[in-house]
Amino acid sequence: MLGRSLTAAARVRARLGSATPPREELIARHVAGRSFVDVGCLWTIDGALCFAAEDAGAASVTGVDVMGPTERFQAELIRRRSSVRFVQGDLHDPAIVAAVGRHDVVWCSGVLYHAPHPLLTLERLRELTGRTLLLATETVAETPGRRNTCVIAPGTAEHPNAAPPVGPNAGYGPWYWGISRSALRSMLRLTGFTVVEEFRTPLHMTVVAR
Repeated sequence: MLGRSLTAAARVRARLGSATPPREELIARHVAGRSFVDVGCLWTIDGALCFAAEDAGAASVTGVDVMGPTERFQAELIRRRSSVRFVQGDLHDPAIVAAVGRHDVVWCSGVLYHAPHPLLTLERLRELTGRTLLLATETVAETPGRRNTCVIAPGTAEHPNAAPPVGPNAGYGPWYWGISRSALRSMLRLTGFTVVEEFRTPLHMTVVAR
């Protein structure tokens, strides 16, 4: 019985706690023949994951960012004769959500902890998600003896409600939140997602959710 228990635990760790596969590989597992959107598609990567999804056989691909399209992104569109669609705007704006529309697979990496209101961010992602959310985010350690904790990172002067405002026009630069793993799981559940797979490192978590 002990042997069976240890084997079962190892299988759970392998499924829920393994190192994150390359982003392109994870996306390729889910996008063939399906619509795909990358929320936050430009910063430092210039739409690279949109093109990776296109290469992996996605039926259609959309990129969304508060930034305008970069020169490298535009050049790659031309070079590839790509059909990737780009929408500039803030995910938290219902009009942008409507413009983007629902997609089978949603990729969102490095966004949640920059957003002033992460539950709202997840609600907007839920509106976009027809089937699968691939969410990658930095995390913080669990608080001993207390689950579901988050840490507010900036001072009050850095919050978007401050004057002058900080937020979309500043690219959501500040790290507003440190989110523990248990809090992330609870926030996903509260916004209508079911986590089916996790990949973890000490301060990072990627989830596959439905």
